[in-house]
Amino acid sequence: MRKQFLTLYAFPLVAALLWSEGAYAEHHSVKNGHRDPPHVIVNPSVHTDSLTLGDLRAIFSLRARQWPGGAKITVVSLNDANPVHRTFLVNTLKMLPHQLRRQWDRYIYAGIGLGPVVVNTQEEMLKVVSSTPDAIGYVEGGLPYEQVIALKIR
Repeated sequence: MRKQFLTLYAFPLVAALLWSEGAYAEHHSVKNGHRDPPHVIVNPSVHTDSLTLGDLRAIFSLRARQWPGGAKITVVSLNDANPVHRTFLVNTLKMLPHQLRRQWDRYIYAGIGLGPVVVNTQEEMLKVVSSTPDAIGYVEGGLPYEQVIALKIR
């Protein structure tokens, strides 16, 4: 019975986990065994070079709607299925995807405003952030992004 369980369930599960981790690492920047965390990027029209974790959480959860100068913030996010999105949320914002999605839904359904601009790829992210005044987004570390500014997180 135990051998049957291992053959039917445990071995395929372990193989799938090992394969998915390898496939993820293959397509994402890995330096010295560690993934480079996503970088927060902004349009050059944003006049700040750093934000606190609290500021970032407020911006990406749509609670903060304006930059200190009064300009409207445009949040750009990768879609929920993108692994860089999850990495950004968990490692940078210290949130789970469903927590952020719940906040966005509450914001949208309460009629307070629109949700973030959602893109499918990091290339789209760079294009939208670079062409939208006062936009903020994120890209995987190691990806070239000359047309936008990377922010430091304090």
